[in-house]
Amino acid sequence: MKTQELYLNDSYLKEMEAKILEVQPEANGRYRLLLDKTVFYPMGGGQPTDQGKFTSASWSADVYQVMMKDGEIWHCVNSPTPPAAGLTVHGAMNWDRRYKNMRFHSAGHVVDFAVFLLGYSPKTLIPLKGDHGKKPYIVYQGVLGKDIRGELENKSNELVEKDLKFSWFFQPFADLEKEAIYLQSGLPTNKPLRTLKLETVGAVADGGTQVRSTKEVGKITIVSVEQKDGNTIIKYLL
Repeated sequence: MKTQELYLNDSYLKEMEAKILEVQPEANGRYRLLLDKTVFYPMGGGQPTDQGKFTSASWSADVYQVMMKDGEIWHCVNSPTPPAAGLTVHGAMNWDRRYKNMRFHSAGHVVDFAVFLLGYSPKTLIPLKGDHGKKPYIVYQGVLGKDIRGELENKSNELVEKDLKFSWFFQPFADLEKEAIYLQSGLPTNKPLRTLKLETVGAVADGGTQVRSTKEVGKITIVSVEQKDGNTIIKYLL
């Protein structure tokens, strides 16, 4: 049974009641739990894992990692005793950690939209991947041959100050194709795709958790714009 991903519709959900469907033991008092639903975001797409706590009347555990494996979301917990399958637990995430991850992830998209608005993407710079953790960066295929750090930082913070709204929803590939600033390679065309849209700018396919507006991101600092092996690496901070 596939876990219902509550975070895909509402990034601001902090708690849940969920049923444990399966328990897999690991070493040293650790277990992996499969749930019927979750607000916990699994590590992926450059966004770090959520953490938090599960509690019930008879059992509790810290959630130290959430991961996607073979299409299933597993919650990794520390506990001296395993919970029973079928147990209903209350899940509460570490919201400070999640909200920070949301801001850094959305900041990466703001920078990416700024690269697009400056006319550098996707014609010259083709987006490849990003990481939105402790040392956030975005990698593009291609090089410009000039330093864009200053103008990119200005454009990014211009978008922040405009307080533009982010929205996220599912739509068919054909509809995404009409409004996307670019399409990542390998996107499935036969099912609805989760879309992140920035007001007045455009959209991209994205499965992460985001803030509601650019103002929530805060001031963006472009640390460097580096060129290596035919790629451009943009490093940023908040």
